[in-house]
Amino acid sequence: NIPLPMSPGPSPCPAFLIPALLLCAAIQLSGCGGKKPPLGNSPFSPADSVIRVTSTIQYPDPQRPWIKKTPFTRAGLGTVIEGDRLLVTADLVAHATCIELETPWDGRKESASVSAIDEECNLAVIRPVNDAILRNARPLSLDQSIRTGTRLEILQLEPNGSPALTPATVTTVAVMPYPADGASYLLYRTATSIPQREGSFVVPALRDGKIAGLVMRYDPKSQSADIIPAPLIARFLKESAKPGFSGLARAGLSWEPVRGTTLREWLGVEKDRSGVYVTSVDPNGPAEKGGVRTGDLLFKAAGKEIDREGNIIDPDHGKISFSNLASLGSSTGDPMVLSYFRSSGAGTGSFGTTTLTLAGRNPLAESSPSRLEGESVPYTFLGALLFQELSRPYLREWGSDWRREAPRNLVYLDAFQEEAPRGHERYVILSAVLPTERNVGFQDLSNRLVLAINGKAIHRLADVTEAAKSPENGFHRIDLEGSAGPIFLDDSTLVTEEEEVRKRYGIPRKMGGN
Repeated sequence: NIPLPMSPGPSPCPAFLIPALLLCAAIQLSGCGGKKPPLGNSPFSPADSVIRVTSTIQYPDPQRPWIKKTPFTRAGLGTVIEGDRLLVTADLVAHATCIELETPWDGRKESASVSAIDEECNLAVIRPVNDAILRNARPLSLDQSIRTGTRLEILQLEPNGSPALTPATVTTVAVMPYPADGASYLLYRTATSIPQREGSFVVPALRDGKIAGLVMRYDPKSQSADIIPAPLIARFLKESAKPGFSGLARAGLSWEPVRGTTLREWLGVEKDRSGVYVTSVDPNGPAEKGGVRTGDLLFKAAGKEIDREGNIIDPDHGKISFSNLASLGSSTGDPMVLSYFRSSGAGTGSFGTTTLTLAGRNPLAESSPSRLEGESVPYTFLGALLFQELSRPYLREWGSDWRREAPRNLVYLDAFQEEAPRGHERYVILSAVLPTERNVGFQDLSNRLVLAINGKAIHRLADVTEAAKSPENGFHRIDLEGSAGPIFLDDSTLVTEEEEVRKRYGIPRKMGGN
């Protein structure tokens, strides 16, 4: 902050100027036609186009699914776009129990709700309950022409509502990882030094009064900011307006670069053949339905050559990941032609072409979902035994190093879930054994995969409730993975035992489960 020169003191105002000054002040307070006057001397101020957003967020608790975690708040700026809507990042409003808006020019407050959200591309649209709060706001359009070297302005607000602009230069335009596990989309990386200001969890990046993107993370050490770009925002706004929106378009496959010549020799393809190696395909996803298999070498997508790093030549951004053809260049339901080489396993193979029908995210394709769906974690009890479905958020409860600290068997199931047998929707685990007199010795059996109950295979949580309807000779048999042997529960004591643990641990009935 540069100190401003101090004035030596107020000068006396001539008496004949006082009426004119009062009239001028009245005009400024009332505005023109009931509208807020522009800030400063410019007809446009960036502060006219943003609203303060404060969210109270409360995540479900994956390990104690009958409660939620301690609430916390996040504050940022919502950028006004056409249709009386505000553009924010998903992590500003996901799992929010309350969203409050405040205008920077007069402090008016209003609540808001989420209109559309996609946690994978980290974008959301919110709407005020009363649109009147945006009556004096100026919607902004998108600038999709940003290239490497473009200069942007990061918009923040001072406590008094005045705009504070920080210059930023785009250094990289590429497909890079987003906060959600496994998500990679187009991103702008910029060189900038963003001052710490209250309410700057998410702020817009502008160019000539248009939205270039939203700042979603900033590293003060490297003085770089990652910005969700306007082209991705435009695609999200278009797709999320469609009924049944389930995420941006995707082919439903994973791949790795092909480096060196050894793999090509093993496949039986010429050494100079470019392309990427398919490591997995989503069950019932577009790639699998189109006939793509694990082990295929993809060398062309939508008529564009794929190099050994998985890049294509984009007319706007140069070399960029071919996944951008689906997520940014296509809509769900659009066709995409893939060309591939398929090895016979004997040093030979054949070339093929297939047409996929791109689709959005299919949560049912994940045996261990990467994120929680809804605002509660489903669970069920059999006596004092707690059952739920395995998920990545559950594993993350072991901390940032969860891949090392969480139970190894569960980490393995999560990492290699594409190996789950067909028809296996979810991994159901015995997540906890709440101690009672009847289950002494069972505590070491928690965090194991449930294979069957009463002889019925368990492929989803609902199977537990259904299988419990058929005890064998008055007992329930629970088969777990490993060498622990089956657990037997006395059906006549289950209700009493469940009521005992619910009372002891304050577990409500009919909240998130049975």
